[in-house]
Amino acid sequence: MKKIITGLVVIVCIAVFAYLIFYNFNSEKNTTLYENEQKIVPPYLEEISESKDKVGDIISEELRAKGFNIIGWGVSFPEKEFDIRITGSEKYFDTVKSDIEKTVKDILQSKNYDAYTFKVSRHKESKIEMGKKEENEINEFNIISTAITEELRKLDYNILSLRMGFDSKSLIVEVPDSEGRIDEMKQLINNIVKANNLDPISLNIKKVDISRKGLDERWSEILSVVSEDLLGKKDYKVRMVGYSVHPEPEIQMFINLLSRDENAKSFAQQLEKVIDDFLKSEQMKSRVNNVPYDITIYSIDEKIIN
Repeated sequence: MKKIITGLVVIVCIAVFAYLIFYNFNSEKNTTLYENEQKIVPPYLEEISESKDKVGDIISEELRAKGFNIIGWGVSFPEKEFDIRITGSEKYFDTVKSDIEKTVKDILQSKNYDAYTFKVSRHKESKIEMGKKEENEINEFNIISTAITEELRKLDYNILSLRMGFDSKSLIVEVPDSEGRIDEMKQLINNIVKANNLDPISLNIKKVDISRKGLDERWSEILSVVSEDLLGKKDYKVRMVGYSVHPEPEIQMFINLLSRDENAKSFAQQLEKVIDDFLKSEQMKSRVNNVPYDITIYSIDEKIIN
């Protein structure tokens, strides 16, 4: 009987020891997972700089400085893929492609932009033959736009922009919202069209809120600065960005998490704080200029999650 009790004690001790080892292992594992989850979002966007150039412009300038025949670049969203276009013969392209790829890769790595991919492709010239009709429409627009601009400015009209409509039979004129002589302007434009023996044209005169126009330009610039790191670094999970100034400025972030994902809401809230902290920083103070703004984070299924 004594041997049986001793055996049971040994078994219990082994079981307790095994449990403690398992518990400690899992505690360490859970702590590690928890710590990793806390590191999903960087604590502050200190890397966002006052760089005057976008990363695409930096790539383009560097390639040109090295003598490569780059004709242009573009980037697709939400894929976040750079397309670097090179002009020249197939032989030239095959010779320089690997060097160009290395240069682009080095620039992206130097900025820690691991969210972007890129491709280098050869630009092929495409001849676009313009029909007689299209050519005549462009010539007519050039005649009208020059005559209208000169005449309206003589009469102290402030023309913000003048462009042809999509159907080539309409003219879009933008003026400040303070302009009250719209009927007179329409009559003047119609007289110019008639005097040049051109077909009647549909007029669309748009009034533009000048204060809003300036606000739009400013927040476009703000978004450009803020989005460089957000799009470039995988940690932020941002696939696209946007903005609006109606009714108030709003920065929009589109991230690659579903609204039902377990950490989606907390991630979005942390990301919002990161952006908000940067917009309130000393370096952005003059741009934001104490204007109230909103930050909206959208999930991949297009739901607001912050």
